[in-house]
Amino acid sequence: YLRKLESLSKRIQIQDLGPSTQGRPIVLAAISSEDNLKNKQKYQEIARKLADPRGLSQAQIDKLVADGKAILLITCNIHASEIGATQMAMEWAHALVTARDQETTSRLENVILLLVPSLNPDGQVMEVEWYRKYLGTPFEGGRMPWLYHPYVGHDNNRDWFTLTQKESKAVNRAVYFDWFPQVWLDEHQMGSTGPRMFVPPYSNPVAERLHPILWRTVDHFGTLMSWRLEQNRKSGVIYGYVFDAYWPGGTKNTAWWKNIVGLLTEVASTRMGTPVEVAPGELRGGGKGLAEYRRQTNFPNPWPGGTWRLRDIMDYERIASDALLEACSIHRADVLKAKVQMTLDAIATGKAGEYHKISLDQADAVAAGRLAHLLRENGAEVLWANAERAFYLPTDQPFASFLNEVLSKQRYPKVRPTAATDYFTPYDVTSWSLPLMMGVQVGKTVLTADQQKSLRPIQDSDWPASGLSGANNPAIYACSHLSNNVSLLINELLKNKERPVRLARQPFTVNGTNFPAGSLLVEPTPDLAELAKACRVQLQGLSEKPAVPSDALREVRVALYKPWTANMDEGWTRWVLEQYHFNLKNIDNQAVKSGSFASEFDVVLIPDISKEVMVEGKPKPAEGAMKYSEDLPPEYTGGIAKEGVKNLKDFVEKGGTIVALSSACELLMDEFNIPVANALPSRGSDFNCPGSLLRINVDPTHPVTYGMPGEAVAFVNEALAFRTTLTGPALSKQILAMYPDDAEDILVSGWIRGAERLEKAAAIVALNYGKGKIVLFSFPVQYRAQMEATFKLLFNALQWAGMSDTPAKPPVSD
Repeated sequence: YLRKLESLSKRIQIQDLGPSTQGRPIVLAAISSEDNLKNKQKYQEIARKLADPRGLSQAQIDKLVADGKAILLITCNIHASEIGATQMAMEWAHALVTARDQETTSRLENVILLLVPSLNPDGQVMEVEWYRKYLGTPFEGGRMPWLYHPYVGHDNNRDWFTLTQKESKAVNRAVYFDWFPQVWLDEHQMGSTGPRMFVPPYSNPVAERLHPILWRTVDHFGTLMSWRLEQNRKSGVIYGYVFDAYWPGGTKNTAWWKNIVGLLTEVASTRMGTPVEVAPGELRGGGKGLAEYRRQTNFPNPWPGGTWRLRDIMDYERIASDALLEACSIHRADVLKAKVQMTLDAIATGKAGEYHKISLDQADAVAAGRLAHLLRENGAEVLWANAERAFYLPTDQPFASFLNEVLSKQRYPKVRPTAATDYFTPYDVTSWSLPLMMGVQVGKTVLTADQQKSLRPIQDSDWPASGLSGANNPAIYACSHLSNNVSLLINELLKNKERPVRLARQPFTVNGTNFPAGSLLVEPTPDLAELAKACRVQLQGLSEKPAVPSDALREVRVALYKPWTANMDEGWTRWVLEQYHFNLKNIDNQAVKSGSFASEFDVVLIPDISKEVMVEGKPKPAEGAMKYSEDLPPEYTGGIAKEGVKNLKDFVEKGGTIVALSSACELLMDEFNIPVANALPSRGSDFNCPGSLLRINVDPTHPVTYGMPGEAVAFVNEALAFRTTLTGPALSKQILAMYPDDAEDILVSGWIRGAERLEKAAAIVALNYGKGKIVLFSFPVQYRAQMEATFKLLFNALQWAGMSDTPAKPPVSD
């Protein structure tokens, strides 16, 4: 449709930002006056200079502001079931390119609108096809039983500083390397039984490193949106509600730290194209800013209930979008000046000659390189010193606020609505410290003028050395297990089933080089150098084979359980394992119930899924909540049932391995008669850890923990830790990681309530069970593909299933 508009109007140009995960185009429509689009590159260059005004005089800045256009980015439909904005975008685009009134003409002269009708085109197609399939049936407008993004579902709006998915990468390139917008609106939908629409201002708390002019602009523009909605008799609009100004994970949130005015709208949902009838008594408050559904200063005109249609969603969004376009037009120069003010003040927080330093001389050099390249992909200035093999990031750069945020530890601000109440709890996670999450050491240093001369911009080829080194005609090659990429290399090596691949059980030293337990040992072959380089691993040739006991590896066939409820942890897990080339397939409820999986796989991996969803196919209702749940079509209902539980037990007893992540551990603790229980069985207000980095002490001598440091961080986001008891001789266990014995030492970054309940609790437990093995992780080791520091725990647990005769607790001697 947009391409048809482009063929008929000179007010619109279509830009293909790249393919989606499934290969569909991610489309951006640039809408403005004919003259602006004709001179598009000129205005992009002005925007680029204003986004990095270093070296410009005030007169040059003033000239750019006078000549420039406000660039407004509006993104729609990142969450595919939130369908209204995509439909609105097409109507609005048509109205803008065909209007001839003075008001619209003036707005398009002052503003270049970048309209992305769907940030998730794959999911948009999935949702529409599902909706149409069940029109006129009892399942019309119901939820899909799978993720509405091929890998990450709703979490595609949690990927904007780690940039793992194709969609976030594509839009990130357009924002920070192509268009440099000053304002960004992301349009969403929310539940059906509360306010009709949220617009900014946001609720508390507010992130400390963000510029006050950002919030003043957000509040001013959001207020104009509310005003226009009220003028058009659209009731139920609220501000200061639920959505806070603190967390940086989403689209326009990450942009706050990059000097972009980011706004959010949320509109009450329908059942896709099917209206909903909401009785007055079904309207509810709850959450920050609206304890009860009643009139108050931030909610002056409550919606009374009734029929709510897709047309309503589109009308509310259209009015709000038009209002923001109006605001950017009226305040064109102010928008550009605010961008410069935020950027210059961010630069001023740093010091000339001061740098963040990421050296490749550390445990996981590949992770260090990945962090540096990720920061560059985010738009930060990253420099390379070839002689030192280190990356340097100036502290006095436009994205100084972003770097200070993601390279530091977090402490959640304690903000109370009144002195007599508890402080606000977090909206999402509370830690995003990339060095901790990736296991990378980052420091600060000051360079002399001569040292700075040796720096150059980072290049795609700036990575740690890889390939083969050491002795000529070696007897064997070796490398430590410190890098996640060693698991990638192992998986590539094991594709050749005749190739011997082993892991050393004990540390050893060769020619002054120390190799810890778990080091990889592989014999020379003609393709080894090419494989090592492709995997970014450096293997050291040894003239003699080390005299240490070792375990042979074989390729493991991994069954990843996938329920008929869209599970984001399953999708993230699948994505991570695919990046490291594990031999992976999904299994569903029927495969587990029938037992057909047992002969096809070596290990069953169960992502973060509750026992109730696994066994019955439905989550357990919250305490006091209504027990009603909407049915799916019959072929997508139910769980693994009792038969599936028995088949999983049989699988392990006969030699298989089960690896359970987070809440999936409940099934094994309840049904497998193992000496492990939840140390936090009550989930009341005395414990809350919504997503923080906690300290754990690790035993690095076990195959599951090879390559880990003795002290590490775990990302914890739910009330789960382990207590264990003694076992009989038929069952052996080992606690592989546990929390410190003093609550004061537990929190590393983020926020936690009730840390004392974790004292001395186990975080990872490995067991022998019959002829098989069980690994229980109380925390998501691969969380949102962000926790690279603990990826190897998952990789090792899977590869443990393919080790020859390695017990849960290794013997003292071979």
